[in-house]
Amino acid sequence: MSNAIALFLGIIQGLTEFLPVSSSGHLILFQRIFGLPEDILLFTILLHVATLLAVVIVFRKTIWNLIKNPFNKMNYCLVLSTIITCVFVLLFREVMESAFNYRVLPITFMLTAIILFGVTMLDDKNNKNPRPESAQNNDTVTPFTKGGISYPSAMAVGFTQFLAVIPGLSRSGTTISTLMATGVKRETAAEYSFLMSIPIIIASLVFEVINSGGAPMDVQPLPLTIAFIAAFVSGIFAIKFMLKIIKNVKLWWFSIYLVLLSIVTLFVL
Repeated sequence: MSNAIALFLGIIQGLTEFLPVSSSGHLILFQRIFGLPEDILLFTILLHVATLLAVVIVFRKTIWNLIKNPFNKMNYCLVLSTIITCVFVLLFREVMESAFNYRVLPITFMLTAIILFGVTMLDDKNNKNPRPESAQNNDTVTPFTKGGISYPSAMAVGFTQFLAVIPGLSRSGTTISTLMATGVKRETAAEYSFLMSIPIIIASLVFEVINSGGAPMDVQPLPLTIAFIAAFVSGIFAIKFMLKIIKNVKLWWFSIYLVLLSIVTLFVL
């Protein structure tokens, strides 16, 4: 793997992990374009570690507060979401991985676009019928209680995070959309989705190391280092960018990109 390809894939991983466009779908797509094997375990692990560190850096204060106060509703919701995701992954991962491969990318990219467009329409409808002012005044200033994270929301988003195992179905896109559909405010939905990625990335890394039958790809230290740094830096940028724009930008804008990408993949794959 050349340094240029490593840099490019690192940037792609960092950006698409946190933007609602599917990092797995993009990596599979560009691996095939560049003629790389799909099972590049060491490279994939390092990219995921980089994006994991990006989340930890951006949310370090929030994470520290959650650690200092373990017995709170947010931690319970995060645990609940993670357990549901892990249970379904363990039960159905083999079936999903055998049934869904790179050939589904045109369909799953389009499906993600439809989900984002649909939740935007729902959000617009809800904004036209805001809650009474008295109910709004009862909200606290804590971002995680302000958006109405509930146990049903945590259960629903845990299941949709499992569905994002399918290549091309965006984890951040489906989880943010699920939370918004259950009444959670945009900013809170994005923050919860990113925090929820921490335990699931750790769990997936452990699972890949223990259960993967493929040998790591022979990649030189320099390309690995370049890819790691690129994924880490672009991941931080993507998180901050998403948290900033989600307050004012409609998710359906990402749908336009995904529709175009879906069409492109029909001719590339």
